[in-house]
Amino acid sequence: MNKSERLNDMLQFINNKKTFNLKDLMEKYNISRSTAIRDVQSLELLGMPIYAEQGRNGKYLVLENRILSPIIFTVDEMFAMYFSMLTLEGYKAKPFEYEINNLEEKFKKVLPIQVKENIEKMKGLISLEITNHSNYNPYIQDLIQGIIDENIYQVSYEKNKEKIQLTGQFIKINSKLGQWYAKFYNIDKQKVQTLRCDKILSLEMVKDRTSMRLKYLLSLLGTYHKQENAIHFSIVVNDKGKDLYDKEHYPSMSILKEDEHYVISGYYNMNEEDFISDYILRFGQNIISISPHSLKTLIQSKLKIISLHINNIN
Repeated sequence: MNKSERLNDMLQFINNKKTFNLKDLMEKYNISRSTAIRDVQSLELLGMPIYAEQGRNGKYLVLENRILSPIIFTVDEMFAMYFSMLTLEGYKAKPFEYEINNLEEKFKKVLPIQVKENIEKMKGLISLEITNHSNYNPYIQDLIQGIIDENIYQVSYEKNKEKIQLTGQFIKINSKLGQWYAKFYNIDKQKVQTLRCDKILSLEMVKDRTSMRLKYLLSLLGTYHKQENAIHFSIVVNDKGKDLYDKEHYPSMSILKEDEHYVISGYYNMNEEDFISDYILRFGQNIISISPHSLKTLIQSKLKIISLHINNIN
């Protein structure tokens, strides 16, 4: 291991500790005391927040600091991080403090000139598909911190244009099809619900109730949605249908290849007929078969309604 590799590994090693001494470094990296001292000095020059305490063992403290220790990246890793960062431009609300423009400027300042020039060239050659998030929500960062801290909240939520009150814990947040969604454990109803984050009107922490462990709440996500009377379905589609599935599908669905076709399987609850029929309609003429027959009949009825609507418009 050369010096640059050793320093990079040492950054990670020290960053996970509150204190260390020279003996720790000498044993881990098989280096002399004088080399360990020089390495620590090099880390301090790189910006590692280290404070030396006097003593025979050469004890050091890693200062509490929100600024992460510097890490050495390869050029390819820099390209990957930069273009991943650009995919955040479509988000109106992000789970962190800084806007993408500030991040981009800071990132560019530390890049070598040649890497900057190559990135500018690549920006004109690479087009990244970004789903635009049109709805803003100011609580994304609060929700994430609340999940980590296992907080209970009184939530004011808009449902069907009415304001309702919910009490519980947030479990998980995900971004899908231009929206932020949150998995929420409703304490009063003792069940997991999915909330659209932009419909959250206000949050108030509840301090007089005992919260549940996040590990337990996460274990509920695998089975929370499926009801006892859920209906199983399958549709057979062609290659174009498979492409449509890849662009949009849900956790209750899966796909398998059978011969030259693809079988999409899943389930829907009794109150989700409109959702599943609308979803399957998107596959259009790429559908080869539909099961059960009741779902096929439901889709045929919806097609008749659409056809009547089209005939009646100007």
